[in-house]
Amino acid sequence: MNRREVLGALGAASASSLLWALGCGGRQDEAPRAPIAREDQVRAWLHDAVARLAAAGFAAPHALALTRRRTAAANDVLGAAVRRARADAVVLAVRDQDGALREQVTADVSADGVAAAVSALAAAAKPARVDFGRPIIAADGSPQPHDEELLAFADAIRTRDEALNSRIVYRAELVEIDDARVWSVAPGRDLEQRLVRVRQVATRVAWNGTRPIVAEVSRAWLGPAGSDELGKEAIEDATRGALALMTPAAFEDGEHAIVLAPSVVASIIDAAVPALLTTAAMRLPEVARRLELGAGAASAAITLVDDPTAGGNFDAYGGFHFDDEGEPASALMLVDRGHIVGRIADQAGVAAGRAPVAGRGRRPGHVGRVEPAASHLVLAPGTAAQTALRDDGFVLEGALGAVVDPASDRLVVSIARARELAHGNETGRVFGELELVANLGALLASVAAVSKETETFGFRDEVDGRPRWRSIAAPWLSARGTVRARRRPA
Repeated sequence: MNRREVLGALGAASASSLLWALGCGGRQDEAPRAPIAREDQVRAWLHDAVARLAAAGFAAPHALALTRRRTAAANDVLGAAVRRARADAVVLAVRDQDGALREQVTADVSADGVAAAVSALAAAAKPARVDFGRPIIAADGSPQPHDEELLAFADAIRTRDEALNSRIVYRAELVEIDDARVWSVAPGRDLEQRLVRVRQVATRVAWNGTRPIVAEVSRAWLGPAGSDELGKEAIEDATRGALALMTPAAFEDGEHAIVLAPSVVASIIDAAVPALLTTAAMRLPEVARRLELGAGAASAAITLVDDPTAGGNFDAYGGFHFDDEGEPASALMLVDRGHIVGRIADQAGVAAGRAPVAGRGRRPGHVGRVEPAASHLVLAPGTAAQTALRDDGFVLEGALGAVVDPASDRLVVSIARARELAHGNETGRVFGELELVANLGALLASVAAVSKETETFGFRDEVDGRPRWRSIAAPWLSARGTVRARRRPA
């Protein structure tokens, strides 16, 4: 079997990035391009574009420019490789006399390319006088690491794993960097930011009988590539997770006391927030009726904030200095002690009266269709040690994905492992391939305790080939829910 077949069969979360980095994941995206212009040149082109759009009578003219470089280094049992790709774009957005949004996108970040995009919206307009204010620039000058450094970062993950042994049939390490420079220009606003997002991932696979057991651990942050690292303890936890021997007895389906590991909590949050707590979700009558502002939706132990500035933008893999509509980053409270107090909104949602404030208009890859989307979600920690949350029941570990039906509030989470507990101690029985099935509201209402320990997870997926970044800081939770053997399609 080749890498594509192996990772496709395993369903590893980082499979697409590993395949791309190792050169077997589809066509090569890298292409020779002219060097990007100086920052002051790009800013001048955007100023001219906004001035011409304002002169044409359009409301809220906005110009966004991007140059993004994606780099990934990976090694596995078959070898190592580095892949690089670059994307450039300019997005011009205006509102016409009817308030409808009109956009023009070009991949030509040059004076001629921007001028052609403006002409497509306003052919004959001459520049008007527009006050853009003082430029605000949040960009460091740290260089991109060269190939040897990246491969050394990836190899260092493997060498920190002292638990690695011959039962591991496949292992891989990945270092992925998305380095984006974004300009946002509108009347009264002249912004520039550089966002360097880094992910490190370790994947381990071992056989348990006739089925593979996959374990992954990752670390993601916003900052230079060498400023943080995936720790030795976390990497060895992934190896031990893959090596765990599953109990051969059938799992007894039913409602149990459960302790949700941070990865499971993060997976639930990642599925629930876009489905229920955005202005786009409020278009569904069932959601609007059930989750109006002030409604009780969870236990009083639950407080959830979306904060792109968390950790001074260092820990927030999904953070930013301003969103893709030019709104400055700020914390937004979504759930306060179990009650809905806010929603994630873009400017269209605010204009429609579905939310009081804006600040989360985000575009996949900074140039896709704008949508209200979370940045760095933080579930507030509690005061108890995570070991104190354990009694009789199961610890659920290794989330493999979650789905929320916004109409019915039904939640299904695929779980890699459930460790049985008796009187707060592990019995040694470990079950694999399970599902947590619940009404989301009922599950959150049953949360009895929240740990003081937290873990942070970075998520990167793609929409129409463009990446979406977000991150979640989650503690351990104790609750009640129905756990069953995973259902497979007929």
